[in-house]
Amino acid sequence: MFSLLSSRRIAVAAAGAALLSMTAACGGAANAEVCTEAQSLLSSSTTTLTSAGADPAKFNAATKKVADDFKALAAKTDGDLATAINGYASIWENIKVDAGNPAGLATALQDAGAKSQAFGNELTKACS
Repeated sequence: MFSLLSSRRIAVAAAGAALLSMTAACGGAANAEVCTEAQSLLSSSTTTLTSAGADPAKFNAATKKVADDFKALAAKTDGDLATAINGYASIWENIKVDAGNPAGLATALQDAGAKSQAFGNELTKACS
């Protein structure tokens, strides 16, 4: 059976990889404030997921909260920056724990890792 704790580590790692990909990019952009907020959301997503513990309902609520936070941030901007931030929202929306389909979570997390890199690159470009 797929362990929630290991899946959470994977999700946190995906968030960390995305954060590292854009850490240096939030300096001189016209949307510097939104870029800084995006960086903060990426960083806080680790805490949000960790707070869910091993409870699948709390884990799903945590991923929904992160997705909703990204959507709200994307609404503050437009263009490539909004596209990248909305991309992160869609990643988090697709990470769900379903006790009846533990393999589905594993697949969603693998997809999240790949997409995080792509959206991280987009976010870096939009914020530089």
